[in-house]
Amino acid sequence: MSDLNLKLPIIRGHLPEKRVLSMDDYLKFVQFNLKHTVDRKAAAKWKKLRAVDVAFRID
Repeated sequence: MSDLNLKLPIIRGHLPEKRVLSMDDYLKFVQFNLKHTVDRKAAAKWKKLRAVDVAFRID
């Protein structure tokens, strides 16, 4: 085992009930998440860097 001291939280008491989202609520959640967690400029730059820019041919 490693020397890592991992301190996980201990949840006491009752957990909140699971909430079932409607499709509209889920779509709003996904759009909000994408808007606030994805850096579109950085993603576009990364995608451009991954593109193959060398011509090749399979014979």
